[in-house]
Amino acid sequence: MRNIQLTNMLILVSLLMLMGCGKSAKSEFNVLDYGAKSDGQTLTTVPIQSAIDDCYKAGGGVVLLPKGDYLVGTLNLRSNIEFRFETGARLIATTDLTQYQRHNTELAGVFYTEKADNVSITGKGTIYGQGMEFMYTDSAKVISGTVLDYVRQGKNLRKVNSGIGDGPLYPKDRFHQMIVFSDCTNVELNDFTCIDSPYWCFVIVHCDRITVRNLKIDNNLVIPNSDGLDIISCSNVNVSDCYISCGDDAIVLAGYDWHFGDPGFQRITRPSKNINISNCILRSRSSAIRIGGWDQNVMSNYNFSNITIFDSNCGININIRDYAGIDNINFANLNIETRLHTGDWWGNGEPIKISAIRGRESIPGAIRNVHFTNVTCNSENSVYIYAAPDCTIENIDFTNFDFRLQQSHLDNVAGGNIDLRPTSIPEKEFFASNTPIFYAENAKNIRLSNGTMSWGDNISQPYFTAPIEATEINTLSIDHVTASPSPANFSAPLAIIKGCTNVENHINK
Repeated sequence: MRNIQLTNMLILVSLLMLMGCGKSAKSEFNVLDYGAKSDGQTLTTVPIQSAIDDCYKAGGGVVLLPKGDYLVGTLNLRSNIEFRFETGARLIATTDLTQYQRHNTELAGVFYTEKADNVSITGKGTIYGQGMEFMYTDSAKVISGTVLDYVRQGKNLRKVNSGIGDGPLYPKDRFHQMIVFSDCTNVELNDFTCIDSPYWCFVIVHCDRITVRNLKIDNNLVIPNSDGLDIISCSNVNVSDCYISCGDDAIVLAGYDWHFGDPGFQRITRPSKNINISNCILRSRSSAIRIGGWDQNVMSNYNFSNITIFDSNCGININIRDYAGIDNINFANLNIETRLHTGDWWGNGEPIKISAIRGRESIPGAIRNVHFTNVTCNSENSVYIYAAPDCTIENIDFTNFDFRLQQSHLDNVAGGNIDLRPTSIPEKEFFASNTPIFYAENAKNIRLSNGTMSWGDNISQPYFTAPIEATEINTLSIDHVTASPSPANFSAPLAIIKGCTNVENHINK
């Protein structure tokens, strides 16, 4: 009898242990179990955050968002959590700005995640920013001020006779970055879609080991500041198979430690390095790919491959305006299509633009070792390289390229100018310029090899000068390049070279 009682007690203890283990091993936390409503009208920030917090307390797991619409303010992910969208699930950003957390001096959007490890957002769902609800829709922002003193068209620059043209609209009060990861490690973002962010869609800042795959970002093209994916002062990053279309820069790699009080920036000294971007399709009203800007952290070892850029204002924009520099960038297999736009967007149809010029009092860092291989550009402005006299751009080469320059239907209001904004040099912000197919000034070791340069139909403006213009270049190599003279300046040389040293010029008709 005593043995039977002991056996029964052992069985009971075992059952209790199994039940306890089952409870502690729970790995999926369904937000509906926490009272979240999927009607798209009831604010569900609190129940969804409760599911996230319980998942974290249990040691991590999956927070599941089932099919339906969920209205939210700011949510905070934590370590060891996968936030998983079920197919058809949608987070909708509330228009009530009191529901968003303030980090630094600005409001964060739908996700703000800080100091987390092993954290992800996955699944075929959607984050809808309701960006147009934060815009005035009746008029477009135009360029004004002293910048108009230097452009070819003066006050008629980018003039629109009716409607809003290419935008951008004037914004109302709005939250800033819609999805923020700050000072995190091992972040994964896979398979979901973001629509109509009212400001930058993503900022991933001060992070290490990031994987981004199969994201779709489709922001309204008339919303200003609506960047796609900004990866700032981060290292060891892989981005692949993404579609990004937005009113501002589609992809940004930079080295800021601070950005005008925006959420996530913590003034951390951390380099931006070891970043790979591949198999992406991009469209932008500013720059499809922008590298650098107001940078305090050095940037190096970036690789881009198999990139398609279409219907964009500027294709690739590499620029330095503060003291940190850029080194070692490789581009391979690019198709770039750019055009002129109306409205106050930065850029003016340049397919590739590399510039170093003061943005503040400090002398900008150098841009070195940038390599382009297998590049096709069909554009309405020049491939443009410019270094101010006190700045450094060196070792830039183009191999196996095809550059074609078209005249735009907007030439009368926008053509014949270059946009180098932002800069503290007024006459070099936005200014009248010749429009050769390729232009370089005040740089060192510029190489063009195995390429073609051609012109589109109806080239007539006199500023379409020549296939190549080079000024004050130390060591210029043009090898196995085939080009035709400008139809607007048929008697001009194929390469207009001024003040250059160590020149090898093998350009042929």
